[in-house]
Amino acid sequence: MVVATASTVKTVSAYMRYLERDCHGEGLLFRGQREDKPLLPKIARLSVRTDLLAAETEMLDEFKLQALSFLQFQPVDDWDWLALAQHYGMATRLLDWTANPIAAFWFAVERPAVDDGPGVVWVFDTKKTDYVSRDAKSTPFSGVRTAVFRPRHITRRIVAQSGWFTVHKYLEDQKRFIALEKNTLYSKRMKKVTIPAASFADIRRELDRCGFNDATLYADLDGLCRDLNRRNPRLEDEEDEADA
Repeated sequence: MVVATASTVKTVSAYMRYLERDCHGEGLLFRGQREDKPLLPKIARLSVRTDLLAAETEMLDEFKLQALSFLQFQPVDDWDWLALAQHYGMATRLLDWTANPIAAFWFAVERPAVDDGPGVVWVFDTKKTDYVSRDAKSTPFSGVRTAVFRPRHITRRIVAQSGWFTVHKYLEDQKRFIALEKNTLYSKRMKKVTIPAASFADIRRELDRCGFNDATLYADLDGLCRDLNRRNPRLEDEEDEADA
């Protein structure tokens, strides 16, 4: 396994220079995280009383059963259903990515750092051979390996965030998922940008001025309320501009 290369940026301009210098190609995806933790889907961190795959199936079946009354469209297959469940916070085998590097930068700093640790932006150089073949026979659970999945534009949030996913393969013989940065198929094509905790507030303020914030990137009433909560009162790592 090749360890992902890392760079450190402390400002928006430094991040833009990094993108210009080191991020080329049509298949780049980005993921921002407030803390430097493994690239695992949420379900991999779920503590279940029974078999994980059985719990996953039961959760999705129950979601399908109860979610219909809240929807204004009909999901066409399990790809739609899983993307929708991920959108609303259910633990799935999907991991969020974006084709927009600035959106990923915002997600890395949108809230104060965890225990004063750095935030990160992962850069994943994907290829067309990494993409799932979405046909009548394929499901998110039948792939032979972890793959890249572009969802249909079923929610405003997916559109606003230029959303993509990795859909992770569960290794039944090992009873676990493999973190993407440790996956030998992909580790050589991954890079990481670290962001010091002390830089979060300044970056957040500058991105907000450029129109990147919760209200625009979540593109729904939830996002609007997240943005209002962030502004009033200000977050604990922020100062009033008059005090700065």
